[in-house]
Order: sequence, then structure tokens, then C-alpha cells
Amino acid sequence: MIEDLERVLEEKKKAMEENGRNWEERKKDWVSRIDSLYDMIESWLAPLVGKDYITITREQISICEELLGSYDAPIMSIKFFSGEIIKLVPKGLHVVGGNGRVDMKIGLREIMIVGQDKEQGWFFAERINRGQPRAFDFNQETFENLLHEFVEAE
Repeated sequence: MIEDLERVLEEKKKAMEENGRNWEERKKDWVSRIDSLYDMIESWLAPLVGKDYITITREQISICEELLGSYDAPIMSIKFFSGEIIKLVPKGLHVVGGNGRVDMKIGLREIMIVGQDKEQGWFFAERINRGQPRAFDFNQETFENLLHEFVEAE
């Protein structure tokens, strides 16, 4: 009887250890994708940084997800010379309809940057009222348009 229990426990322990290694790899990949996203945004904004219109900083926050456990991930702040701040804050890897999500807090708006499921890359999604989120392309042009709208409104 104890041998059967021991066999089942050994199998479960091996499976947990193997899944744990897989989750560690997925966690590292997710944090790396966040860093790559921020690197891309920084490259788009480099001309504005060079002219002292904005400063960009990164710091770490702790995130806890059920499957990944606790981990540190970067947040990015974009501060305009006039004091306005845009924050990009990762919400988690496991989200409905995507492969990771970073929220962009831009004034009173909160726009999601969602990882695509089937291919590399990202898309924007913004919830208007209580309806389905409106999805639109994530690229340099749409990013710059969002910043332009924000700066003009302030």
C-alpha cells in the first residue's frame, strides 16, 4: 500500500519539478519581451530625449501570478518637461485574448498593450465604457499619435 502511494507521490513530484522549470523559462521570456517592448519605445522616442523634451526611466515592481508565482518586472515612465507622466506597467503574462499585457496609463486613459497569441508583436486595446475593448495596431505611428493627443489635451 505505501509503495503505491510513494509511486504516485514520486510521479507528482517529478511533474511539478518539470513544470516549474517550464514556468521559469516562460517567466524569463515574458520579462525579456517586456524589456524588448520598452527598448523599441525608447528608440522611437530617442529624438525627444535628445532634445530634453522627455526623460525615460525604468524601475522594478513585483508581480504575482497564480501560475508563475512572484517575479520582478520592469515598469517604464515617460516624463515630459512640463510634468506630465505616462506609465507603462506590466499586468501579467496570462491574460484573456493575448500573450501578456502591459497597461499604458496616459492621463485619464488606460490603454492595454497586449501580446499577440499567434505571432510576435503587440496590439493596442482600449475599453470604451463597458463594451468590448477596441483593438488597434501597435506601431510607431499609433504610439506617437497617442502621445500627441495626450500632450495637446494637457
